[in-house]
Amino acid sequence: MRALACVFSSAVCVGNALAQEDGVAVASEGGEGTARADAPWYERDRLSGDWWGVRSSLYDGGVSIAGSYTAEFSSVLDGGVNQRGSFRNLLTVDAEVDLETAFGVPGGTLFVQYLSVNAESGGSLDSGDLQVYSNIENDRSLDTIFELWYEQLLWDDRIRLKLGKLDANGEFAYVDAAGDFANSSAGFSPTIFAFPSYPDPSTSVNLFGRVADGDGWCVTLGYGLYDGAAAVDGVRVGVRGPSTFFSDDLSDDYFHIWQGEVAWDELRPGSRFLRDGRVSVGGWYHSGKFERFDGDTEDGAAGFFMTGEIRVFAPDDDGESERGVYAFGQYGWADEDVTEVGQHFGLGAVWRGPTDARQNDSFGVYLSLAELSEADGAGFEDDEFVVDGYYRWELTPAVYLQPEIQYIVNPSGNPDIDDALVAGLRIGVVF
Repeated sequence: MRALACVFSSAVCVGNALAQEDGVAVASEGGEGTARADAPWYERDRLSGDWWGVRSSLYDGGVSIAGSYTAEFSSVLDGGVNQRGSFRNLLTVDAEVDLETAFGVPGGTLFVQYLSVNAESGGSLDSGDLQVYSNIENDRSLDTIFELWYEQLLWDDRIRLKLGKLDANGEFAYVDAAGDFANSSAGFSPTIFAFPSYPDPSTSVNLFGRVADGDGWCVTLGYGLYDGAAAVDGVRVGVRGPSTFFSDDLSDDYFHIWQGEVAWDELRPGSRFLRDGRVSVGGWYHSGKFERFDGDTEDGAAGFFMTGEIRVFAPDDDGESERGVYAFGQYGWADEDVTEVGQHFGLGAVWRGPTDARQNDSFGVYLSLAELSEADGAGFEDDEFVVDGYYRWELTPAVYLQPEIQYIVNPSGNPDIDDALVAGLRIGVVF
């Protein structure tokens, strides 16, 4: 879990869909463990191997190359709008340069990620749900530089400055323990409707500081200023550069977000219970002019969010294993005069490494309640509730198979749409 060691590290996240396998933190073929040049394909952490020594040479020079592919087939088995199947896939390829190793620049990191996703006509249009049951769903094809940023650590690594195009969910409002769920609300609260996240990350300036720390705990504060052209003006910033951040020809809107976080390694030293915890509290503001449900307009929109997660029990005591039972929760609030979801409550549990024989498998259950706007003109008659369950089965260290089932109560709060039962099968490859 990224923040629990009380140190800064770059997060790589695509709508939280690939939070576990898509980071450059996975060892390269030149690194430790089974990621070695002579390993057979079924033991490799990355399926493509060492590229005849090229990958390990790059790694030794400070350059990490990573990639992943996710394919998902899902079907509305009952209820919803249409009982039919749909398919989606997502490809990412990224490179990270440790500038200290490569060029002698202490604390510097450069990152670039290419993303490709296919357009689909089904998905949540078939289920009728508002929370979007698949976090890689997209209504248009994308082939783009998804992220491109520079990061600099300063003042004995207590300050972190991050500039460039990035997915804000990689830094704010995330829940690491929920990273394997397909439902989009597990990634971040749907009350943050103006969030510059998948499929539209944006140009930004981010500043983070570790303001207090001790033996196994720390307190951090963070702020981000993002191009807000997508939320109101409809500019698809996910396929654009920084032009709308610096110019008001198409948009002069900005998205502000801030977050405070407390993280700890152990509540009771030596205990296997209540370890690796974090609690965050944050808020956001978008400067655009929003249309209210009653037909009037409102200058700006704002919201509030909280997240929390903890490893309830750790069966291993080696300090390295991520096995164990994790619990997490989310809360979000936004102005229901301008947003469909006025409040959101999320709660879930995940068991990673359920047995000694299946140490890299995981399964979990997630509950998500979206309280839909009751403002005049909103037109919602009920709230939407989702139950999401999955099992992730590791076929090899680089390939997994994940069946998932979701039950959606009151899709979009529309009484004319029956409760929907959705089943999905996700296949992931890290190469």
